[in-house]
Amino acid sequence: MLLLERNNMATYEVTIEGKGTYEVTSDKELTDAQAYEYALAQSKNEPKKLSAGDVAIGAVTNLPSSLGSMVGDIYQAVTNPVQTAKAVLDLGAGILQNALPERLVKAVGEDKASRDLASKVGQYYVQRYGSVEGAKKALATDPAGVMADLSTVLTGGSMLPTRAAPALATAARSIDPLLLSAKAGGKAVELGGMATKQALGLTTGVGGEAVGQAYKAGLAGGEAAEALKANMRGTVEQTAVLDAAKQNLAELGRQRQQAYRANMQNIKGDKSILDFTGIDKAIADAQSKVVFKGKIKNEAAAQKLAEVQAKVADWKSLDPADFHTPEGLDALKQSIGETLESIPFESTQQRMVVGDVYNSVKNEINKQAPTYAKTMKAYADASEQIKEIERALSLGKKASVDTSMRKLQSLMRNNVNTNYGQRLRLAEELEAAGGRQLMPSLAGQTLSQLAPRGIQSATSVPTSFGAFSLGGLPAALAYGAASSPRLVGEAAYGAGRVAKGLLDVQNRMPNIDYPTMFNLLYQAEQPRKIDLRGLAIPD
Repeated sequence: MLLLERNNMATYEVTIEGKGTYEVTSDKELTDAQAYEYALAQSKNEPKKLSAGDVAIGAVTNLPSSLGSMVGDIYQAVTNPVQTAKAVLDLGAGILQNALPERLVKAVGEDKASRDLASKVGQYYVQRYGSVEGAKKALATDPAGVMADLSTVLTGGSMLPTRAAPALATAARSIDPLLLSAKAGGKAVELGGMATKQALGLTTGVGGEAVGQAYKAGLAGGEAAEALKANMRGTVEQTAVLDAAKQNLAELGRQRQQAYRANMQNIKGDKSILDFTGIDKAIADAQSKVVFKGKIKNEAAAQKLAEVQAKVADWKSLDPADFHTPEGLDALKQSIGETLESIPFESTQQRMVVGDVYNSVKNEINKQAPTYAKTMKAYADASEQIKEIERALSLGKKASVDTSMRKLQSLMRNNVNTNYGQRLRLAEELEAAGGRQLMPSLAGQTLSQLAPRGIQSATSVPTSFGAFSLGGLPAALAYGAASSPRLVGEAAYGAGRVAKGLLDVQNRMPNIDYPTMFNLLYQAEQPRKIDLRGLAIPD
């Protein structure tokens, strides 16, 4: 078992079944049993080895945060150019000193800080890629960073005067994690684009709208991003979005009343005296519907009509300067409306005769005071919009929470049975009017589960086997990720964050228009992350 002995230190090679071979070093002689115990303790402290599946799942899950971290590094490099440049120069000086003969370095003058930085950067990359397990861990926890590192190496190789240079350049661009968002002169490539979101909506079974909303939330940031994440990760009550919808509806009603009151101020200024001829005619016509040759045909309807007729007669006797103006007749209309509302819906004859008189008052005001007509139309349109939203999304007072939630969650589905287009339009109007986020929350709920939804939940397993037979484990894992609502949602949100970050960078440096420069900015930020007091630990 003794392997070698040097400088009073003995090294033992110990094989532990199922774990591997370990080297144990000691300053005293060990028995086989002691060496085995030391090796066993060493194996227990060793990090768990990652399988190919662990690496693939970790890489997919951590890709959004990895991309977000990369964009953050690029932003720091751009917004702190002096510090970034200093770190790069210090690193270059340290590498040069480590490469030159020691005598020459001493003669010129050693810069220990830059040499330490170069050593620690080198140590960081050795720890990251110096072993199979280290590389697997890096790929699982920081996939975008690994892709960027490899792209940088290939880019450097493409600059050498070799026949392979074009192929290396192509390879570098093909694995650059920021390539999809590289062009910034206009807009970033949208994962939420129609073809992509519909394809992912199909594989996950959630529909394309939820995927597109996840991307938009990442791109917008702020409240939209927080609402999506909280609902997708289950850190908020599902009914919170229903509360927000009802608050938006209440705000829509408040805006309607505010607009009505503002417009009524103009009407109050109109002192025109309006004529009652049309109202009198409406009452006479209504009388003919309940009385035949002096005999009452419908006692209840006749009583309600008499009540309304008395109100009109009383109003006509009042001072015209106050009560026959557009504002005065509007008050008469409201008084008749109170009588109309007191009649049950099933009493059709009563509602018809009173309704005729009510409408005649409204029509006379509209005809004789055009400003009033515009005000009432705006109020009626707003009222109809509120009623339509209440009906379509079940937000009325009598609707159950379960019914309301199902109606809201149906907004993420795009089939004709949910009247999808109409409901979505009304929900967007409600969101815009009230200001509280609805769509990101609903998208987050739709994307919250790992397994695909609907018919895709039954077909995903056989389809994964088919993908495995065609492309092996990577193809099967890729399909599995593309069929998981949660993973697709996280990826779409991460893509939106990346696009937003790159747009922020390009707003500061508009001349950056190719991915290689983004990658170099990312690499330039790495030396500033090295802790010279200990091991190379990235932030």
